[in-house]
Amino acid sequence: EELPSAIAEYRVVSLLGQGGMATVYKAERDDGEFDQTVALKVIQPLLHQPAWRERFLQERQILASLRHPNIAQLLGGGVSDEGVTYFALEYVDGQPITRHCDERKLTLRERLILILAVCDAVSYAHRMLVVHRDLKPNNILVDSQGVPKLLDFGIAKLIGIDDATLTQTGHRAMTPSYAAPEQFRGEEVTTATDVYALG
Repeated sequence: EELPSAIAEYRVVSLLGQGGMATVYKAERDDGEFDQTVALKVIQPLLHQPAWRERFLQERQILASLRHPNIAQLLGGGVSDEGVTYFALEYVDGQPITRHCDERKLTLRERLILILAVCDAVSYAHRMLVVHRDLKPNNILVDSQGVPKLLDFGIAKLIGIDDATLTQTGHRAMTPSYAAPEQFRGEEVTTATDVYALG
């Protein structure tokens, strides 16, 4: 698939990942204002139905409410002149936490220090009434300075808010290898779901 050359004020550099709801590009700000590399998340063209767009915008709102050194920060977003809905995130040049630990042969103590930082980020999200519900190594990158960053709140849920969007589409939001039993059973997702995934 051919990369778009630009989206809004960003020049697309490369593809970082593609999921069921969105595509993420590495991009650079290209409006002459200042230099900045971002992860640009774009809703899939076929999912521009109101329910999926609402879900995408809910993720953006969740990210806007979170300020933590171990959570990738929202930098902006909007709709391009071509009608592409996007948001820009802090670009994390890193590896999944498991690969980072294995390649560097980190000691148990070093691994625990990393996971404690991740636990602190998840605990913070929970205090902000956000359940991530898709915690897995690919959503926890460790940068070149050894700082873990939690990514991808695409299927996050605000505690106390009915998740009608996914229910209407018949989509069960989870990654099976890391999902808690209640996710498989289609039951209410709580903070315990994230605790299970962290384990």
